[in-house]
Amino acid sequence: MVVLNFTLTPEAASKIHDLLVCLGKFSDTVAIESRRERLVFTALNSSKSAYAALTLDGKQFFSTYECIPSHGGPEGRFTCSMYTKALLSVFKGRLYDPLGRDGAIDRCEVSVQDRADETQCRFIVKMVCNQGVIKTYKLTYEAVDVMHALFDRNAAVNRWSMNAGAMKEYIEFFGTKTEMLDVFAGDDGRAVFKSYTEKIANGKEILKHPLVTAVAVNTSDFEEFKVQPGLHIVISVKDFKAIVIHADTLKTSLKAYYSQPTRPLQFSYGSDGLLCEFTLMTSGDYNGGTAPPTPAPVAPQIASRVASRAISAAAPDARDNRSMPPPVEPASRRSTRRQVGSRQPSSPTRLQDDPESLFVNQGEEEDTQWEPVDYNNNEEEALGWDASADRNTGNFATFQDSGSFSRSEGVQGNADSMEGIAPTQRVSQIKGLW
Repeated sequence: MVVLNFTLTPEAASKIHDLLVCLGKFSDTVAIESRRERLVFTALNSSKSAYAALTLDGKQFFSTYECIPSHGGPEGRFTCSMYTKALLSVFKGRLYDPLGRDGAIDRCEVSVQDRADETQCRFIVKMVCNQGVIKTYKLTYEAVDVMHALFDRNAAVNRWSMNAGAMKEYIEFFGTKTEMLDVFAGDDGRAVFKSYTEKIANGKEILKHPLVTAVAVNTSDFEEFKVQPGLHIVISVKDFKAIVIHADTLKTSLKAYYSQPTRPLQFSYGSDGLLCEFTLMTSGDYNGGTAPPTPAPVAPQIASRVASRAISAAAPDARDNRSMPPPVEPASRRSTRRQVGSRQPSSPTRLQDDPESLFVNQGEEEDTQWEPVDYNNNEEEALGWDASADRNTGNFATFQDSGSFSRSEGVQGNADSMEGIAPTQRVSQIKGLW
């Protein structure tokens, strides 16, 4: 059976409300670890990238404090876990009112019901109001094993400290949709807090619009500033905002300790028997380069277009240069024009491959000229229209082999008959008609 009893002043109860609000931004549950001389609230986010531990001194923070663990001797402890919203429903925001108006309390008494003669274990909170009204809350808790994150400050060679109120003014400039915070020191005596969000592209679709906000602060405005120049350390903007806002409620200074990117960073602050430590996972750049993601490399064809546009912008306008000569005609078009004008199809030549030409040259077995071909000198058989309509042959063929006569001869070899119509199609192109 564990014994845990403590009493809170209205001001101390209000501070517990503030720390529960802060822890609620990290996790839905809060763990309570009670030892003989202190009480610790801890929270670990779902991705296990942020750990918070808020320690309340048994003699300084509480009016009365008594903890006797059921086992473990002098170093024993009692641990439990509860929903953060359940505790927030008890420790409300207006527990402390210096003017003593309605809603304020006179004291808060907390005890743990963990006895063998009781059927259920409860975390009991009694709010004793100024008017003599007592509000009692019995919360269900769960026994858990609480673990703590270890952080070696001796290895944290980079550190800085600033008043939380001043830091709160700076974070108001950060965009509401920014996700990451890059902290680095420049060579000009300034520290830069740059919040940004990454642009995620899925093909041609951009899922997030990039947003960057940078706040430069003179290092002289810090209470302490000892950071390697050019070293980028990246953390979560959401976590940093929650820490700064809570530190401002205590009217104290915020201290940061870290060594290098990918190693943990710890924020520490506290006052009046309350010590807050937040250990965060980090990323960043070892070489002092820009931490925010760089744009995707431009494709070669896009780069060439960009270069051509830049050259076009630098060159004078063609409309202003009236003495500019006409463009040079491609060789393929000049050769084609000469062939069309000469009409010498008897010795067709293959056109040379020209990369500037709009046409694709054909092979020697196919047509090599774009003008109509003189079929009198073409030895390949072709089909022509038979206009004689001679029914005496016993068939009604409408196509006749034109390879046995020429244009000077009449159809069916009769010179006096109607001249045959010029062939329109080759025999090799007619397939499947017979």
